[in-house]
Amino acid sequence: MPEPPAVIDGPDPAGFGNCRGCAYVETGPIRVCYECASATLQTPAEHRCTICDQALAGPDEQCSNALCTDPDRAFEFTAVIAMKTGALERMIWRVKDGKWAWGYVFSRVVLGYLYAHPELVRRVDAIIPTPALLPAGADPRTDHAKFVIQQAKDQDEAGLPFVVDLPLVVKTRTTTRMRNTSGAEGRRMVSEQLFQSLAVPDPGRVRNKRIMVYDDVFTSGNTLNAVARRLKAAGASEVFGLTLARQVWSGGRAAIAPPRTPGQDETADVFGGR
Repeated sequence: MPEPPAVIDGPDPAGFGNCRGCAYVETGPIRVCYECASATLQTPAEHRCTICDQALAGPDEQCSNALCTDPDRAFEFTAVIAMKTGALERMIWRVKDGKWAWGYVFSRVVLGYLYAHPELVRRVDAIIPTPALLPAGADPRTDHAKFVIQQAKDQDEAGLPFVVDLPLVVKTRTTTRMRNTSGAEGRRMVSEQLFQSLAVPDPGRVRNKRIMVYDDVFTSGNTLNAVARRLKAAGASEVFGLTLARQVWSGGRAAIAPPRTPGQDETADVFGGR
């Protein structure tokens, strides 16, 4: 995979969270944006679940996320770019409040992460957004996951297998929002509701394929699991997640690691044991 060119004799980046005023926000190399963000983003903890990246107290602790040990879990794991803290959390809330342009910045972080981890990309045949159903007349940019993946596809210089225009899986009706539920049973009920609302327009396009599903936030994995179930029911061989920000679980233990050093290679750490 080609490495984006470095910036020569350019100004310093403005810093993650100050991207709107940065000289590289629209035309700079992906690597510059990713390295800038990496200096601020909080990575998953040293000891964490190999399925969902929840922080663990030690290498022998079992993850308390019930879905990770569920024999009926349909996705393999989710690759987490960062924890939902600090500037990243503030930017995610800005997007949800209608400042959709921050999704363009997220797309550059996603691309930088995928460029830095080619071994992950080699595992998949398609990278798609989590499907959403917008109200009639809504601005399509408010479909945050789709907007990020569309922007990533438009900027990609490595030929990554993004699929946006003819979606592999669609949502056919509205469902209860996962973030409006509480408790494991409530999340399972909404996940089933979501599964029933999904459809694969052309099963031939997913049959025997390995598919990566992007979403901006991962909490318990029930949304991803519903999408994975539908894709596998249509014949997909494996489904993986790609998460911009992993929700920090409460419980008193440290859930994040120190900020990364720009350019640091974390491949073995992130994917070790998977």
